[in-house]
Amino acid sequence: EMAEEEPPTKKAKTGWEGHKLNCSEAFMKIDEGRHFAELSAEPVSVLQGIGPVSSRVLEILNVNTVTDLAQYKYFLLARALATLAETETEGGRPSGSVMNIDKAVDKEYESKTLNEIVKAPVHALQGLSESAAELLKELGVKTVGDLAKFKYCRWAEATVLAGKYEFTKTETERKKERASKKLE
Repeated sequence: EMAEEEPPTKKAKTGWEGHKLNCSEAFMKIDEGRHFAELSAEPVSVLQGIGPVSSRVLEILNVNTVTDLAQYKYFLLARALATLAETETEGGRPSGSVMNIDKAVDKEYESKTLNEIVKAPVHALQGLSESAAELLKELGVKTVGDLAKFKYCRWAEATVLAGKYEFTKTETERKKERASKKLE
């Protein structure tokens, strides 16, 4: 005897049925359809490629969530230095210039060019210890430039930012909200 087939449950309309954007190579399969804002609060392991070893390494560096990774101060600093290095002209410092990043780098790197700093080991960044640098090396990050381009930090940063530009309530929920505001 055949089991009675249940009729398909009618899904509530979200208003996003026609959307095509996806980040299928950034998130674990189970998380691909979720809101960016939700993913931002999740552990870093929602990112494809961050397994138990990488999670443990990041946890030691006090990076637990996607937002923590997006706001990792050494990533932001490395990216800023790498971006500024793109604007540097060899020998182009004007005499009398007071421009410096002495609070960002260890003493031995203070007089270096931005391009030299970007090629330096990550522990050249002030406050990033050699033991932290060893941990980052396990993630394939050896230089300041590597950290500036570290895809997981970039994915996390993009996720957090995208979350600020998305609706989290469905079209129906937003309509109800607008209608109730008109009644106030």
